[in-house]
Amino acid sequence: MGGEKIYGVRNPGITSTMKTMVSHGKSAIHALLCSGWTSSAETSAICKVFSGIMGFAENYKKGVLNIKHEFLLVIARSFKNCYVGECDAELTIFKIEWKVQHIVPEDRYKVKILQRLNKHVSSRIKVAFRSWDLYELPSLRSTSSDAWAIRTTSKLERPLFVIIGFQDSTVEENHSMDITKFINANVNSIRLKLNNQVFPYERRNLNFEKKLNTAAYYEFESFQKTYYNRNISEPMMDIKKFNDNSLFVIDCSHQPDHLQLSTVDISLEFETRKTALPFHTKVYALVINYSCFSYNAFDGSIQNGLIHSY
Repeated sequence: MGGEKIYGVRNPGITSTMKTMVSHGKSAIHALLCSGWTSSAETSAICKVFSGIMGFAENYKKGVLNIKHEFLLVIARSFKNCYVGECDAELTIFKIEWKVQHIVPEDRYKVKILQRLNKHVSSRIKVAFRSWDLYELPSLRSTSSDAWAIRTTSKLERPLFVIIGFQDSTVEENHSMDITKFINANVNSIRLKLNNQVFPYERRNLNFEKKLNTAAYYEFESFQKTYYNRNISEPMMDIKKFNDNSLFVIDCSHQPDHLQLSTVDISLEFETRKTALPFHTKVYALVINYSCFSYNAFDGSIQNGLIHSY
């Protein structure tokens, strides 16, 4: 916006898959078909809603006034992870359109908007949203426990949720394997550390071989209640399917004040009941942060961070 990068999504395929699996239920499957969630046609037209790709479009519901928008799309070098099949297939993109809704107010509302802006010429309009940042650990160590230092965040961003998924490291370049399938990696505990604060406080003591995964499934299905403030959640998978296609959700939205006022080191710790974590296993961590920026409707300038706005 305004020539400044305000938001970016790395590996949007995996990012949107993980976010969709925890956000939508079985009733949304038919609505997701037009987004390319599943298709067996030789030629298909896909209508992908921006709210399913990036948090900015999902959370910010207001109009953006008098500022230029740009959307940069970087195409992957290989399409092997875009389909599942026994033989090689050639995928060709014929056309891409970006459709943006424009709001044209009536003259009386235009006057009110201009009057308000004229009173606060130097003030900036705040845009708050929840960003999705994907991180990847190429391989776990062959030990019974492992630790992963993900990143250090500034006080302008605050982690709210972390969604963790394990996958075979060879699935990305193997079109015979489904890249939307995740494994439980035989973990019995996953803990998130924000500096010295640990989430969850107690170890879960999971055992997927004995179907003792209730604690992990509860966090998975509770995401919709907490994230969207719903009274009832509708998970996409039941507990049986979750055992074979597991995503682990850690809610870290309730934090002490000192974490909200300083930089935060984000790290994950994994443990297994086996002698070693599975070999050739990569880890994805989708970190959902509170983010914001502000813009000036007169000159179109962008500024990141928490500042005074009206």
